[in-house]
Amino acid sequence: MRPTRYSKRWGFPSGLMWTESFRPESLSDVVGQEHITDRLSYMVSQLHEKGDDGSVPHLMFAGRAGTGKTTTAIALMKDLFGSDWSSNFVELNASDERSINVIRTTVKDFSKRGVVGSYLVNGKEKPIPFNVVFLDECDNLTQDAQSALRRIMERYSKQTRFILSCNYPEKIIDPIRDRCAFSNTRFRPIHKKVVFDALKTIRADQKLSITDKALKAISSSCDGSMRKALNILFTVTRTPDEATIEDVREVVSTISRSRIKEILGLAIQANGLDDSDPQFLKIHQHIDQQIETHASNGMSGVEILEAFFQLVDQDPNVPLKLRREIYRSIGEAMYQTAIAQDDLLVVRVFLRKVTV
Repeated sequence: MRPTRYSKRWGFPSGLMWTESFRPESLSDVVGQEHITDRLSYMVSQLHEKGDDGSVPHLMFAGRAGTGKTTTAIALMKDLFGSDWSSNFVELNASDERSINVIRTTVKDFSKRGVVGSYLVNGKEKPIPFNVVFLDECDNLTQDAQSALRRIMERYSKQTRFILSCNYPEKIIDPIRDRCAFSNTRFRPIHKKVVFDALKTIRADQKLSITDKALKAISSSCDGSMRKALNILFTVTRTPDEATIEDVREVVSTISRSRIKEILGLAIQANGLDDSDPQFLKIHQHIDQQIETHASNGMSGVEILEAFFQLVDQDPNVPLKLRREIYRSIGEAMYQTAIAQDDLLVVRVFLRKVTV
């Protein structure tokens, strides 16, 4: 069978986790982030065609987990430097490397070292012009560590580029953000249709037994994360029987963003009614059933509250007044879960209080 676009770029699992086996090999293969990857590809072409290493500046990749920030960074490196891409690349996680001493040693030592290796452009060999430091979750760095990082970025910019990945770019100091391209651009949640198409191709390539409805359920419940979708797909297909939508529901013990949004909208609607209105009780009974269903699937009250927080925190369309109200209410509810015997009761009380 001729490899499809997805199978060609992702290959086939052979001892690797699926999230690694199916990682795109090129920027052109990264799905759902064309507003970023198209511009990165142009930077690559400028370096290759004109030899302009200044066309590739420091970069900042901001967005939710699972939207392809690390994948894009590695695909960029492979497009830039081909098979020798890893010789001048280091990946660090700031959640593990928070100490200012690590910035001053590990990052500094790599940044100031000489650049090695070469890459081919139209059959001609060219020296690799710079090292690349990929610093994941850099919004977890302390202020002192960020200040040290800024000085390193300034001092070694001729021979080292930084790709800074974060969930919350507003936590990064301005002197760093101002030195990075894409600092005001976000990696978007991958559209469920794009995820569904990718999963269908993997199903065919891997000869998986799973229904279309199950694939659609995975696409809807992965919150725009291809990594999460692959993990769910792998889990539900670890059975000799055909995986169905019921299998997906058993495996996915979190609430999808669409369901959280629906529950929050219903709560706001009900709380705008008088307590004596029959619809008030009817709507909240429906909400309670939804909460009980997810609790029976293994979710705690704290996890459900965190899901509400993430929805509001990551959705720019939530009105500021509502956002502040929900932040305050969730803070109170989180405190109550620490002392209450029934954390689901705390969730129900929270949903009866939230209003516009």
